[in-house]
Amino acid sequence: MTFARRALALMAGLAALLPAAGSAQSDMTTYRDQTHGFSVSFPSDWRRVVFKDGPEFQALADGGKGPEDCNVNVTAVSGAAYLDRVTREQMLTNLRAAMKDASLVEWRRQTLDRRWGLYYIVTGTTPHQGLKQSTLGFQVVVGAKLFTVSCNAPAARFDERRALFERVVGSLSF
Repeated sequence: MTFARRALALMAGLAALLPAAGSAQSDMTTYRDQTHGFSVSFPSDWRRVVFKDGPEFQALADGGKGPEDCNVNVTAVSGAAYLDRVTREQMLTNLRAAMKDASLVEWRRQTLDRRWGLYYIVTGTTPHQGLKQSTLGFQVVVGAKLFTVSCNAPAARFDERRALFERVVGSLSF
């Protein structure tokens, strides 16, 4: 058997052993926003919710009851170089406006959908509910719009939900 045929046989064997990989996408639903030109996928058992002055997209876990949620906010910025000027300290200051005692656990520049942006994990207390929460987020600029996709969970559950949140955040595309 040639090397190419052995490689194909090995890949076919691995595919047979990993049926979950093919079905992993089937448990996700995709939302497409025509106004802002983005799409994002979220778990099929979550429910999309719409608030009058809310984000462009928000979905809640447990059939719409939460407490985990993911959302996408779109805001106007000065242009594609906007994130070049954002520092860790500036981001933390902005996050503290929404979450008292916010603390950045991770913060780095990385790419998403071939666009670079800012990846972060922040932990803090929500101002209205007083709950300790962790958020995984990513910010990317497309044109003159800043897209912020984030997923939130009670801090005690964040580690077990992180892989799912990475999938949702990683699904943002344009």
